[in-house]
Parts: sequence; C-alpha cells; structure tokens
Amino acid sequence: MLKKIWQFFIGKPAKPLAESPWLIRCLWEIRSLVVVFSVTFFLIQPFVVAGYDTPTGSMEPTIMTNTRYIALPSVYGGFFRLTKIKLPGFKKVKRGDIVIFKYPLDENLNYVKRVVALPGEEVKINGKTVYINGKAIYEPYTRYVNDDSLNQNSPGRHYGPVTVPQEHLFVMGDNRDNSYDSRYWGFVPLHNVFGTPLFTFWSFDKERHQIRWHELFKEIK
Repeated sequence: MLKKIWQFFIGKPAKPLAESPWLIRCLWEIRSLVVVFSVTFFLIQPFVVAGYDTPTGSMEPTIMTNTRYIALPSVYGGFFRLTKIKLPGFKKVKRGDIVIFKYPLDENLNYVKRVVALPGEEVKINGKTVYINGKAIYEPYTRYVNDDSLNQNSPGRHYGPVTVPQEHLFVMGDNRDNSYDSRYWGFVPLHNVFGTPLFTFWSFDKERHQIRWHELFKEIK
C-alpha cells in the first residue's frame, strides 16, 4: 500500500484508476486539485484584480484614509507569490500614474503613491512647486497644509535638484505635507512596481463614525 501511495506523488498510477483501490483514486483526485490550486495561486492570481486598503492619509484627497479599493495587481508586471520573480507587464509607467509597489526598505509592505519623476529626469521641489527638468509641473490632485505647520527646512518643501537613477522612479503622496515618500527614503526600483488602483469599494470616516458614501465606487486617478 505504501508503495502505491508513493507512486501517487511521483508519477502515473501503476494501473488505470478504475482498477485501483479507492484510497489511490481519492489521493489522485486530491493531487489534481492541488495542481489546479497551485497553478491558480502562483500563475493566474498575479493577473486578476485584488483588494487593498489605505491605512494612512498620504494619498488624500485622491484616496482617503481607511479606504479599500480594487486594483490591477499586474498591470506593470505581477509577482509570483512568495518570490521576487516578476511577470512581464502590459503597460509602461508614466509620470502622474498612481502605482502600487513593494516598499524598497521592506519589500513585505506594499505602498501606493503617485509617480512624479521618471528615470533620468531631474526633480526639484521648491515650496509647493515641483520642477521636472527645470519646468514646473501642474498637479491639481495635491493637498498641502498651511505653510506655518511644516518646518520650512524639511525635505518635504525643499528638495534637489536630483536626477532619478535609471530603472528607478521618484514617487510622492498627493497629501504632500503628510506623506512618507521618495523625499525621505529615496527612489523606487521599477522592478518593485506592479499594480495600479482602479476604484474604491469601501471608505469609513473613523472620526465621524460614518461611511463616506460619496467615496464608494469612485474611480481612482
């Protein structure tokens, strides 16, 4: 019996399943299910939609705190689970894209930020204005607090000029005075970027203890 069970793990059954003992038939069916599950888990899953949450306000007002959203986890190339192996993407990263990526200082964490500068571009920040290659860029989606509430010597208001290395991105949160991003911890390797948010499906205001109905099913852009 043990020999027959071992045969189940290493190859074809010794004889047709219809003629095999019931235990061997059951084990063979289980193996088929395991194979299907494994293929789905490691190969198919990186291409389908997935849910993510936003515990902080770094992307407000685009993505509010305590918001859950649906995303495409493979638009820039999905990862095999539990590995650093990345599948090819079907879209190139552009300035202004909102991207989901593995945080460079701890790749077990996923961050969501907006792309501000691409590889080879020079980025400079002066107050509330961001300059790319010496030209101010238009950013209607950003939020700032009053100037007096932020240390004017902070890299959040004065940064660069710095050239983004090849195969890297410079990213920031839309809530510029409340975002821990490339200004503080550096550039994001392109290899770490994999997904993009699509729309919200849940948002809750903990301070007011109520659902943000106007945020539900909102396109994220």
